[in-house]
Amino acid sequence: MTFPPDFAPLRGIRIVELCTNIAGPFGAMILAQLGADVIKIESPTGDDSRHYASPLNDVSVVHRYVNAGKRSLVLDLKSQKGQEAALRLIGTANVLLQSMRPGTLERLGLGKEATREINPSLLYYDVNGFGAGAVGATLPGYDPLVQAFTGIMEMTGHDGSPPTRCAPSVIDLGTGQWIALGVVAALMARHAGQPVEEIETALVDTGFNLAAYQATSAYVTGVRPPRAGSGNPIAAPYECYETQDGYLLIAAANQRLWLGVTRALDAPELADDPRFLSVAERSGNRQELAHELSDRLRTRPTEDWLPVFARERVPVGRVLGLEQAIKTNVAGERRTMLDSDGVPLVRLPWLIDDREIPWQRPAPDLGAHTEAVLRDLGYDGQELAELSGAVTCASLSSSSTSRAT
Repeated sequence: MTFPPDFAPLRGIRIVELCTNIAGPFGAMILAQLGADVIKIESPTGDDSRHYASPLNDVSVVHRYVNAGKRSLVLDLKSQKGQEAALRLIGTANVLLQSMRPGTLERLGLGKEATREINPSLLYYDVNGFGAGAVGATLPGYDPLVQAFTGIMEMTGHDGSPPTRCAPSVIDLGTGQWIALGVVAALMARHAGQPVEEIETALVDTGFNLAAYQATSAYVTGVRPPRAGSGNPIAAPYECYETQDGYLLIAAANQRLWLGVTRALDAPELADDPRFLSVAERSGNRQELAHELSDRLRTRPTEDWLPVFARERVPVGRVLGLEQAIKTNVAGERRTMLDSDGVPLVRLPWLIDDREIPWQRPAPDLGAHTEAVLRDLGYDGQELAELSGAVTCASLSSSSTSRAT
């Protein structure tokens, strides 16, 4: 069961999005799913994410996901007519969300002062890589660059391996979540009589927040967090161990669970081994512990071990590939994949009253809503014709036939 079409807590909120790639668009997508009217201004060539790998019908899966629920308006912001149209649209908005390089919008006449002059109540949300300061403004902001800068790559992987990127775009997606939360918080603050004019989130902020407790330790001690492979240096056994046909993740972070591990393996000698008597000693001897456990686990396949550990109430789990995980009973029970115009997309992580929020609309074709948005802003036929060079003729001529809902 899904919410009826009128479930839209942010209905009546208009967000103009000037973002590309993943972080800003993902944040705006969340807000669109909550009912906001998100109008995405794209260049005549479109957001870069449209052309990423893994396309479906010539549009990347990434773009389809992070831009679902929006309307697409094509404007050439390098032209005066395009800038004028953008300002007129921003004048009707509650929020301007932008992720251009620091100083770019100011050069285009769309900076904070210019937009606030025409819309004093506008919430200006600035998304950047490393901030807008003298140092940060000079640095390019992309997910892997921030993972590299914030120490995440040096914390990831196994001893002896090169710096390793966390495969999902955790910086971009995490930033998008902060964006959505920030907009909702600002709107609530305004409703409570606490005016908020501007919010800034940098990708580097997200990176440090993801490594928050390690960051405090590193700041105080000056010591780099050790690589833990599939585990965590705070406890052991707490990582993947090899079995006869794959790997088993064991998460035994306390003494009771450790003793359960030794019983499951029928290895009482491990419980008395001086190397493994306490959590601290097991953590300090992780490699020796892994050798002892894997020697025993390799005698049986993974599936055979699951009920053995379950009897001892030790938390363990199979290590799955994503193609397996997304088709498990758990994913089915959670209704993880939700159809969007024939494309299964991962729903947002809310079940509200045991119901998921349906996709408001699929990601729009490039410029699909150009003519409709401009007409809503009061442009007549002649003005549209004069503007055609700034929005490209294709946007205007094809908008009535493009998918617009």
